[in-house]
Amino acid sequence: MVMTGDPERRRRLRELADLHARWQATHQVDDADFTPEGADSAQRRSPSAQAQREYMRQAREIMGLDPDTGHYRDTE
Repeated sequence: MVMTGDPERRRRLRELADLHARWQATHQVDDADFTPEGADSAQRRSPSAQAQREYMRQAREIMGLDPDTGHYRDTE
């Protein structure tokens, strides 16, 4: 499937994919929610709460949202 549309959206989605790959490798996440292979693994590794918060903050930042609240930033 070819992705068309807003180049800014495509850039942000690429950044999110890169962030996720780095985060997953750094925290050695192997969980059904994060990797298809983790669903059947006997030794699944879920992310810690702190690792999840870290990911959400960075993902929100990439998407142009307030990293703490997830709300749109004021555009004044």
